[in-house]
Amino acid sequence: MYSGGPAGLVYGYLGVWLGFISVAIVMGELASMMPSAGGQYHWTSILAPRSAKKFLSYITGCVCIFAWTCAPTAAIYLAGSVLQSTIATNNPQYDPKGWHVTLIMWAILAVCTVMNTCLGMVLPVVEVFILIVHIFGFFGVLIPLLYLGPRSSASSVFSTSWEMGGWNDVTLATFIGMKGAVAAFLGTDGAVHMAEEVANSSTAVPQSMLAAILINGGLGFGILLAFLFTAGDIQGILQSSSAYPFIGILENATGSKSCAVVLSSMVSALQICAGLAGISSGGRMLWAFSRERAIPGWEWISQVQKRVGIPFHSTCVIVIAAGLLSLINIGSSVVLNIIISLVLQAFFSSYILSLSLILYRRWRGDIAESTQTATNDAMVWGPFRLRGWLGIINNIFAIIFSSIMMFFGSWPTTKHPKPEEVNYSVAIFVGVTLLCTGYYFGWARKHYTGPVVEA
Repeated sequence: MYSGGPAGLVYGYLGVWLGFISVAIVMGELASMMPSAGGQYHWTSILAPRSAKKFLSYITGCVCIFAWTCAPTAAIYLAGSVLQSTIATNNPQYDPKGWHVTLIMWAILAVCTVMNTCLGMVLPVVEVFILIVHIFGFFGVLIPLLYLGPRSSASSVFSTSWEMGGWNDVTLATFIGMKGAVAAFLGTDGAVHMAEEVANSSTAVPQSMLAAILINGGLGFGILLAFLFTAGDIQGILQSSSAYPFIGILENATGSKSCAVVLSSMVSALQICAGLAGISSGGRMLWAFSRERAIPGWEWISQVQKRVGIPFHSTCVIVIAAGLLSLINIGSSVVLNIIISLVLQAFFSSYILSLSLILYRRWRGDIAESTQTATNDAMVWGPFRLRGWLGIINNIFAIIFSSIMMFFGSWPTTKHPKPEEVNYSVAIFVGVTLLCTGYYFGWARKHYTGPVVEA
């Protein structure tokens, strides 16, 4: 909203939704061909030219682990900070501090750890319950907004745009502001890393990814329009000191502080659920990569708890890393922008490499039909596939979309940011990538041989 205004948010959201549908289709094709907990780095190892496959798959694996450490951190940070803002709304005497959010995050991480380890066997049941709460929560927010809130004109929603970052260009500001919509869709590959625990994964995983994007994209667009049509004076709300203006919009629309607190708490609870799922996928991703002897301490990290069949150690490593990242919040008020930017760059860089390699292979005709003999090892199309020139066009579009989002995801929100407002995500991401490259040439290349296939 800050960069682009209502119109920029609406059209930017639709563009991001379309882009993620395209990415989900191509990743679904890859998951259908090669269902594996390793996901992108496994696909890279198979699709890349022989001379580069070992190095490219290793770097992709490191980037994916980085992404799946930042993703649950971002979700849980949102949960903690929204909860803090809800408390501040209910208690005006409360003085919010950054370290308060860090402590809340640690408490949430502790709960998520127990759910993913000791109670791992009941996690699928919990996820079904979360889905029910998610759907009913949508109507629980939508109906009060539409019934009680004020009404804005269609032109104020679909034709009004602005930018408050000093860029002097609404289009540029809109692309920068699309970071928020992208963050809502990130984690497309989450289901991929659960593939080795899913029956009929060649069809179930890609169908789940695509269905999640379609359903949640529709729900998200519905709630977005409801907010914009009932928000009232949006610019006035944006200029307030509130960390999350949507809480003020809920209060204005419903006319009740108590109702705004309840609905905001529901948003926070669902963000906790997103963090729970992110830790599940991140733990599997780290476990798969340690199984390949790719990281220090791989023997310990790759152990699976026999009683419940859960990668206990890898899950704990993800949780500890997320807890350390949460410390950034104590010293920086723009931690969310930095972490979301890191998530964008890590996810999209792994997407771009995988999507480019499958485009290279399908252009060369190296991937055989399931009824034919494969021309290369393991290069056979799975049951989920977009055929012919439609598949090529969609593949190219997915790469272009991912590249644009990765580029603008590294920009700050204002043209002349203060030192504490600079988006340091590029420096962090490049630094991590260089460290991984140095570790690969110094040690990992002697032990890492690529994905290990287990029966």
